[in-house]
Amino acid sequence: MGDVVAFYDEHPINEPEVLSKLAEAGRDLARLQPEDLLPFDQDHYGGTEATDLLAQGLELGPGSRVLDICSGLGGTSRYLAHRYGCKVVGVDLNQTRTEGAVALTRRVGLDSRVTHIRGNALALDFPAESFDAAISQESFLHIADKADLFACCRGLLRKGGRLGFTDWIALPGITDADRRRLSEGIAAVDIVSPESYREYLEQCGFRHVRFEDVSPGWRVILRDRLRMYESLREETVRRFGEARHQHYIAAYRIFVEVIEEGRLGGGRFFAEK
Repeated sequence: MGDVVAFYDEHPINEPEVLSKLAEAGRDLARLQPEDLLPFDQDHYGGTEATDLLAQGLELGPGSRVLDICSGLGGTSRYLAHRYGCKVVGVDLNQTRTEGAVALTRRVGLDSRVTHIRGNALALDFPAESFDAAISQESFLHIADKADLFACCRGLLRKGGRLGFTDWIALPGITDADRRRLSEGIAAVDIVSPESYREYLEQCGFRHVRFEDVSPGWRVILRDRLRMYESLREETVRRFGEARHQHYIAAYRIFVEVIEEGRLGGGRFFAEK
């Protein structure tokens, strides 16, 4: 877990970076609206369109109680509250990202509908059946114990509640060397196949498991994100130093290599309690 925390402590996208980009775009930081954040705070693949697909699959609407697991800077949580009228609790292991999420949510006046807490996804202190849905985007690769993760999710969902998430998936041909480099570079502690995800979900009692392959689109997105991270060199060096920037870019180039060579893909999953 320590490597995951360190990885996000020095991530190129962070609260100060979001605020800097907003200021550059001419936004009044004292009068921000939820829509102002959308070009800058959706730190997942596919932006709000990807979140819409998950929200529709989860059948979210006004009043839906949603748990956002590994919520980071809170972009997904805020969007679900603003766009769909949900009540959202975002949970993230990283203290600095949780603090950033709280600050950004307060700035856009959504703190009455979105709560951010620092917590471990494997040990969440909520009453059983507290939520109608749980959501996560590109985060479960950071969690090794998938069986405990899904058991925790299921226990927190009401009967008939849904889990929806996206994540990187292992494809045939992925090597031990790939796994080691991805673990060292992007804190990917456990990347599993779609079949393994289905098995984990069904073994802990989820029903109607559905998988959608999003690999082709993610290949394009990943190339674009590498260029974006390269363009953030000045800001990243100023905040975290040259060595951190170089390490991150090198790790991301490996990331791009493995997915472009077809050993890594992306998946969208739904399951029902």
